Amino acid sequence: MTISPDDFLEQLRESLEWDREISLDDEFRDYDEWDSLAFLSLLTLLRERYGLNVEAGDFNDIDTWADIIRYSEQ
Repeated sequence: MTISPDDFLEQLRESLEWDREISLDDEFRDYDEWDSLAFLSLLTLLRERYGLNVEAGDFNDIDTWADIIRYSEQ
């Protein structure tokens, strides 16, 4: 499934309930707001909205929001 970057960022902000600006090239682990709840919210969003299940080992290689979109295209 192809994920629209604009749709993804909008859904991400809603899912995480963040007011911050989010860019595709941001390294999300550097966010002060990034924690285990944000991680679980992201996995839920990816599974429920986009039908994408990210394996834990694969997630370790994902650093940016753009990496998630590229992962979805595999």
